[in-house]
Amino acid sequence: MINISDITSFDVIVALIFLVFIIRGVWIGFMRQLAAFLALIGSYWLAGRYSDYLMPYVGRFIENPKVVFFISFAVLFIVGAFLLILTGKVLQLVMDISLLGWFDRLLGLGLGAFKAFFVAAILHMALSAGLSSSNNLVRKSLSSKFLARGAEIVQEVIRNPELRRLFIPREPAIKPDKKSAAGPVQEKKQV
Repeated sequence: MINISDITSFDVIVALIFLVFIIRGVWIGFMRQLAAFLALIGSYWLAGRYSDYLMPYVGRFIENPKVVFFISFAVLFIVGAFLLILTGKVLQLVMDISLLGWFDRLLGLGLGAFKAFFVAAILHMALSAGLSSSNNLVRKSLSSKFLARGAEIVQEVIRNPELRRLFIPREPAIKPDKKSAAGPVQEKKQV
């Protein structure tokens, strides 16, 4: 059974992260969340891929090639993001009309929980690697054992071996033995 005294401030932060992401996921719905995510990635790809086609038109008005590239990239990024977000809103409207709005919100809850777990795992990974290993913030956290696996998965995505090594959780230099973890040992007085 979990005692309230066992909950660390890290557990409270993780719970708040989950609460915010889940409420937002239900409120926004799956389609709009997915459209916003795809808008970010898709418009970056679109702008990177097709800014060369827009640059000659922008170059008629501006001479500096760096500014021409930046303006071309920014225009395509903004237009692409707008169109993809608009597509997400249309898909959400279709789901609402077809009486699948509840399903969109249920999927939004799941996506929100996934995003919360991802953010919390990154936070756990950064704190585990950055804090002293004797610090109890993460070490005694109730959520730490669940987030540790997510942090391992996030670490596997990091391609640079040096950077990956920086995020390996630190082990305590002196491991606490079970007797000292329970507190100081009281000696019995003999009468």
